[in-house]
Amino acid sequence: MDELLKELHELEEMMLQCMKCGTCQSDCPLYRTDGRESSVARGKISLLQSVYEGRIEDAGRILKHLDQCLLCTRCLKACPSGVKTDEIFLRGREILRKIKKLPKWQKLILKTAMEKPELMAKMAPLMHMGLKFGSKKIKDGIYRPMLPALGGRNVVEIKSEAFVKKYGGLNKAENEIMRVVFYPGCAVNLIYTEWGTAVVEVLRHFGVSVYVPETNICCGIPAASMGELEMFRNAVRANFDALAEYRDAKYIITCCPTCRYGLYEMGPKQTGAECPLEVVDILVFLEETLKVKIQSGVRGRSTIHFPCHYQDSKKELVESFVRTHTDTEYVKLDNQSCCGFAGTFSLKYYERSKGFSRSKIQEMKDKRTDKVYTPCPGCAMQLADAAAGEGLDAEVTHPVTELYEFLRKIK
Repeated sequence: MDELLKELHELEEMMLQCMKCGTCQSDCPLYRTDGRESSVARGKISLLQSVYEGRIEDAGRILKHLDQCLLCTRCLKACPSGVKTDEIFLRGREILRKIKKLPKWQKLILKTAMEKPELMAKMAPLMHMGLKFGSKKIKDGIYRPMLPALGGRNVVEIKSEAFVKKYGGLNKAENEIMRVVFYPGCAVNLIYTEWGTAVVEVLRHFGVSVYVPETNICCGIPAASMGELEMFRNAVRANFDALAEYRDAKYIITCCPTCRYGLYEMGPKQTGAECPLEVVDILVFLEETLKVKIQSGVRGRSTIHFPCHYQDSKKELVESFVRTHTDTEYVKLDNQSCCGFAGTFSLKYYERSKGFSRSKIQEMKDKRTDKVYTPCPGCAMQLADAAAGEGLDAEVTHPVTELYEFLRKIK
C-alpha cells in the first residue's frame, strides 16, 4: 500500500497545477449533463489527492469516478493552467487498478485483443456469422444483438474478412511519387474495412504507394482507458518496432484520430520512445500534402461530427474538404460535444453514452441531413447506433469514401 501512495505522490506536481478555477466545467460533456463535481476534471483531481492524503479506503469508489470519464481531452485543451488531465487520469486509473483489479474475464478479453492480433483477424469470419445469426437486421450493415446484456444497441456489421488479409503488404501505385504506411486500427481492420479500401485506393490513384501492416497491432488506447497502462505501453512499443521497418515511407496515414492520439501523442509520453514517422490524418494528407482537386458529385444534405481527438486546428480543413469535394449542402451542427462513444466508455456506461449521441441525432433530424460525415470509426459506430434507434435515415461514413466511389465510377 505504501508503494501505491508513493506512486500517487509522483502525480502531485502535475495535480498541484490545478488552481480549482472551474474552467473545465464549461467544457466537460459529463458535467454539463449531471452537474456533479465528481464528473469534472477539478473534482476528479481532488478525489485523487484525497487518496494520498489518507483516504486510501475510498480508492475503489474514487476509481469508479475516474473511470466515468470520456477521456475527450476537452478539459486539457481548455485549462488555463495547462494541467495535463489526460496523463493524470490515465496514470491514476493505473495506480488505483492495482487495488481494484479488472474482473478476470475482462482482463482475458483485453489481453487477447492487445496481445494476439493474428487471432483477432482469424476470428473475423466467426464474429461475422455470430452477429448475423444472433441478431435482428435493422438495415444494411446494422444489427441488433438479441443478448439482453447489450442493452438493445444497434451494432455495425463485423466483416467476414479482416482488412489486412486483403491489403497487407505493399500496394503499389502507378507513377509512384512517394510511399506511406496506412495504419488501419482495429475498427477499420474488422468493421469499417471499406474505409481502409477507400484510403488505399484513393492514395494509389494519386501516385502514392501504400504499405499496410500484415498484422494490425492495436494502438493500445482501450487498455489505457481501463487502467492497464503497461499493456498500452507494450502495444505502443510493438507498433513502433513494426512501423520502423518501413524505412522508405514518409508518413503514417490514419483515419482514426484516437489511434493517432495513442501512437503520436500519448504513446511517446508513456514510453519515452518516439514514433518512427509523423502520423497524419488521411484528410489532412489529401488536402495539405497532395493538394487533391476532385469533385465527387455526391448530393444531399450533409453535416460533420468532429471527434474529440481530432486536431482542433484541422477542423476547418474537414469542412472545406466536404464543401470542395462533394455537391452536398453542408449544414454545421450547433452541438459540437462528444458523441458518447469514448472507446470503452460506451461499453461500460451505454445508457449514459447514448444520451450524447441521441441529442446530436435529434439536431440532425431537425436539419434534415441524410449524410453524416465523421473522420473516426468509433464515432461512426456510436452515431450509426443512435441514428438507427432514433429513426434518422442517414448514411454515416468517412468523407474519403465519397472520393473512392467517384473514382470507381469514372474508371
